[in-house]
Amino acid sequence: MTTENRGYNLPDRGELDWHVPINENWQLIDEDIQTALDAADGAGGSVTGIDSVRTNVGALIGGTYHDSAYTDGGYGVVFTASDLDIDSVVVDADLSSVSNADLTVELRQFRGGADNPPVVASKTVTLSGGAERIDLGFTVPESGSSGADPNDEYVLQRGAPSGDPIPLRRRFADENDWSTADYSDERYSDPEVNFLQGTVNTPTATWNEPVGSWYYFFDWLVGAKERTVTCPVSTDVDEIYMRPRDPEEEFENVSPRALWIDTSEYQ
Repeated sequence: MTTENRGYNLPDRGELDWHVPINENWQLIDEDIQTALDAADGAGGSVTGIDSVRTNVGALIGGTYHDSAYTDGGYGVVFTASDLDIDSVVVDADLSSVSNADLTVELRQFRGGADNPPVVASKTVTLSGGAERIDLGFTVPESGSSGADPNDEYVLQRGAPSGDPIPLRRRFADENDWSTADYSDERYSDPEVNFLQGTVNTPTATWNEPVGSWYYFFDWLVGAKERTVTCPVSTDVDEIYMRPRDPEEEFENVSPRALWIDTSEYQ
């Protein structure tokens, strides 16, 4: 059934496939918000000047765990951008053998692959394990401004470990879990971000950079620094399943980022 609230779907009590109408609502909400923003902007309303929404770039797929980190910088993702806000990213951590779950994330200038490039921003977060979104609030400097990389190239990387290095999921060509074909959208125009794959900021590295890898940070939520709104649609959750618990029921092809809500108590 649909409600009086703009025709959104409301599953009937006891319905098994609650996830079908609920998932359809996300698209409806997204369209309604965009329509409202366009209307307010055209009428000179309070949201006039909004010219960008935060956009998810990247993908949380495949990969293996890797715990390398160095005191002068660690493994990271190289990209080009200017005047960009990195709101948050997704990491996937294995904390089974880790005594300290604090992870330091750094935004550095790339400086053509320098071993220890200047730090633009840094933040330490405490991980809970598994795939999770972490808030950063980093700002990539505007091209030519103070603190900007000469080529507008930056690296988002892990900092020095706080005890045992935390194994984080990454993709790496040497283990056959990386290919450009697997990640076809490496360049984005709205906002403008061009990913250059990976880097290792350590004097012991002997290969040319950027290396063919995608390290640690997935599903970047990015946008303009100002005049930005956040859309409720998020790639953190692929699907939502709302069903009563049934130990004998099995599902195939369920995304690892599906959100399962048990409705047994509501029957």
